[in-house]
Amino acid sequence: MIVDIHPQNFQSALIDASMKKPIVIYFHAPQRPECQAMTPLVEALVGPANPQVTLARVDMNDPQLQPLAGQLGLRALPALVLFHQGRPDEQAILEGPQDEATLRHYFAAFAPKEEELLFEQGQQALAEGQADLAYAHLGKAHQLAPERHDISLWLIQAALDLNLLDEAQERLGKIPMIAQDDHYQTLTSRLALAQQAADSPELRALEARHQQEPDNFALAQELAVQYSQAGRQEEALTLLFTILKQDLAFGDAKKTYLDILTTMGSNPAAQSYRRKLYSLLY
Repeated sequence: MIVDIHPQNFQSALIDASMKKPIVIYFHAPQRPECQAMTPLVEALVGPANPQVTLARVDMNDPQLQPLAGQLGLRALPALVLFHQGRPDEQAILEGPQDEATLRHYFAAFAPKEEELLFEQGQQALAEGQADLAYAHLGKAHQLAPERHDISLWLIQAALDLNLLDEAQERLGKIPMIAQDDHYQTLTSRLALAQQAADSPELRALEARHQQEPDNFALAQELAVQYSQAGRQEEALTLLFTILKQDLAFGDAKKTYLDILTTMGSNPAAQSYRRKLYSLLY
């Protein structure tokens, strides 16, 4: 994030904002060649939407802002000063023109972490209705930062969107009490409703028929399709694999098996069932 500091927003955009996240104050004078050369690079390194740090530009042509540079003991422009918790960090001050390598090293500590970028991409994909893409992004973010419960909750949301009910239930069970916020409660309610729909009378009747006719592959395939539609993918794959072990060419069993694997994305269980199928094919 990049903001311009002026007397009216000095308190809110600099002092108050530094209590929430680091602020790098950039003292410059636009007419000076050394500032003209460095300003675009500084702004590019921070970026317009960096969640880790805010670049606060201070134009030294404003006489009301000039005393700030004096209070910090600055002697050359352009200058960078890290401001955090309402006070400057004297160990993080750069004065005068700097080369790109020095600036990159200075701002490296504020670069967005990979899990944060993946988290944002996953949320965006969910907003656009791309649950499979969101699941992949959020799954990677979770691997990088398993302690981030906010990432876990959004991963559960993606799993629910993909009808991965067993996984959603397992992950919800690992969320500690302290992280059980409104998002958690919403997801819990969604899961309960989905599980009710997944155990319909029609499905139970089909299960009863399958128990009576376990060797009826057509019935087993029909039950597998119903399991899949109800979010019970692993049960569906287990049934289909039982068929394929005995008749690899039976009906649409192999196609349905592969279709279910596709909907499961990077789910670890999907990888296991994919290996099982390959063991039959090769």
